[in-house]
Amino acid sequence: MPIFRSLDIPDDTKHAITNGIFMAITHDIPDLILDHQLPTNNGIGQFRWNYIHKRVSENLGGRFQHKYASRGPWKLLLLYEQELGFTFSIMAEKNLSRLQERSSKGIHYLEPLISKNTGYDVIKGQMRLAGCEHQRNPSDVEKLRDALLSDFAGIIKNHILILFDYSFNKVVSARAILLTPHFDIAFDEDWSSYLKTPYVIGTASIVDDMIGDDSEPLVQLKPKKQIRTTDVLVSLPMEQEVVNK
Repeated sequence: MPIFRSLDIPDDTKHAITNGIFMAITHDIPDLILDHQLPTNNGIGQFRWNYIHKRVSENLGGRFQHKYASRGPWKLLLLYEQELGFTFSIMAEKNLSRLQERSSKGIHYLEPLISKNTGYDVIKGQMRLAGCEHQRNPSDVEKLRDALLSDFAGIIKNHILILFDYSFNKVVSARAILLTPHFDIAFDEDWSSYLKTPYVIGTASIVDDMIGDDSEPLVQLKPKKQIRTTDVLVSLPMEQEVVNK
């Protein structure tokens, strides 16, 4: 079987996607908590996806076709690069790990998306717990794939999953993988180097003389805000734990 060797998209596109994820989690969510002086962050694990979708879509600036597909009350961002014929979606590493270990009773949306990722050598196999497999009706999988992707104009081939990992509100890694229908990995490319580098929409790169090795990043967390109570100034913390739901 052939080896899936490379993902032929510009570095600037990889930068746009990964930095969008980084900004949404590391900046937008903490800013939201601080701006509204929220005492808790309940539900942030799900709500952050609204910012991820917004940031990634804006950064790409129309380079991909995109849609928001509904799975019950949940909406996911699907991207399509017509020249390659590849679709893309975004997921947290922890969510993929759960799917690799134990398949859901109902068809998860990722299953139809990767159903055509066939014919490639596996570089990393996945182990699932015995008795945790669920049989799928191929026609049901195909119908769901058509429902998810029918709005895209062009011949759709493979699906690439963009994964990110985080600790509290810090994104620590990002990568792009090609999963086989059995959740084995046939391609794995590290995109972590694009995370923290500031991204300017509509430019291929940041002007070199704007950033030195010892410079502060162009985009920073908002400084601590002081709230006046009756007699005491209270400083809100810059970072608050983001709970994954």
